[in-house]
Amino acid sequence: MAVLRIWSDLRCPWAYVTTVRLHRMRDHLSAEEVMFEHRAYPLELTDEGAPSEQATRAEMAVAAQLESSVFSAYDNPTWPSSYLAAFEAQKWGYSMGQDIGERFDFALRKAFFLHGHNLSMRSELLTVAQIEQLSVDQLAGALDDGRFRKAVMADYAEAIDLGIEGSPQVFLSDGATHHNPGTTVRWERGLPIIESDHPSVYEELIQVSAVDW
Repeated sequence: MAVLRIWSDLRCPWAYVTTVRLHRMRDHLSAEEVMFEHRAYPLELTDEGAPSEQATRAEMAVAAQLESSVFSAYDNPTWPSSYLAAFEAQKWGYSMGQDIGERFDFALRKAFFLHGHNLSMRSELLTVAQIEQLSVDQLAGALDDGRFRKAVMADYAEAIDLGIEGSPQVFLSDGATHHNPGTTVRWERGLPIIESDHPSVYEELIQVSAVDW
């Protein structure tokens, strides 16, 4: 099994684009041996804190230009606060096995960016589990006793040790790393501007991982 490790924030639009493109390219290349290990990098724990609602909405609008079919306008009357419970849910998914972990991670991201679920709410996390036909009771128990919080914090501590540049950051098995693969973004007058976007880099990421395996 070849593993790509991806540190990211679940509410990061660029990480969502990366996840979409990784899944698509793996399917295109039939590289089932390449696995995605999503690791927690909660931006709310950094010195800068999580991006504001205004900044995230701006990023979502711009990221949607790259992958328009997987974004919708967020019209939920509530905006997410802390995402730590969502990261615990992500860890719970992986505890059920690699395939379920990947599927549930992707479902959580789509729930926010495509379907407008507020993933800081326990009930919304349980709804995603129900949609994915996973055990709502088991996820509820994991969230209630906080059994995966230590794993989330361990991911963040490792990210700091690795010198993560930001969300997302992909690590190959040989140690090579890519921040926001293929896409360069700058901020200008409070708006994110895409300077370049090269989706072809995802073919290289999957192919190199498959070869290393």
